[in-house]
Amino acid sequence: MNTKSRPNGTFAASLSIGDVAAATGLHASAIRYYEGAGVLPKADRVSGQRRYHPDTIDRLTLIRFCSRLGMRLIDIRELLATPTGSRAKAYWRRLVDGKLDEIAGLIDAARGVERILRESRDCDCVTLASCAFLRDERAKPPLSSRDRQIKR
Repeated sequence: MNTKSRPNGTFAASLSIGDVAAATGLHASAIRYYEGAGVLPKADRVSGQRRYHPDTIDRLTLIRFCSRLGMRLIDIRELLATPTGSRAKAYWRRLVDGKLDEIAGLIDAARGVERILRESRDCDCVTLASCAFLRDERAKPPLSSRDRQIKR
């Protein structure tokens, strides 16, 4: 870690991308990606090398935390751009509520799949044509392209 003098005479700590990567456990390429995606501010350049403020480590920790919760980069960018205080808290709650609704839907879908798997495991159908599960499936509309992407 180096320090550099600012025009006003104060000093700011300056971390290389390697320092930030070591502190966060992220690859340098991920740090550059987050910078390009707009969730991490553009780094200062010193002799062509990126130099980050120590606050970058906290910001990347929050980004990693939100990513592990399945939040989209656009949501994380908005969260980081939201002023602190009650507005940030309200935005966080909206994000979490949306994610909870999404997870509840996934859990319901998984329970439905589990039920069908358990019921069909010991199916006594003699032929595919006589299978009640396949009859039910034939009666349903085809999957949309979005549904097919989710299933993969």
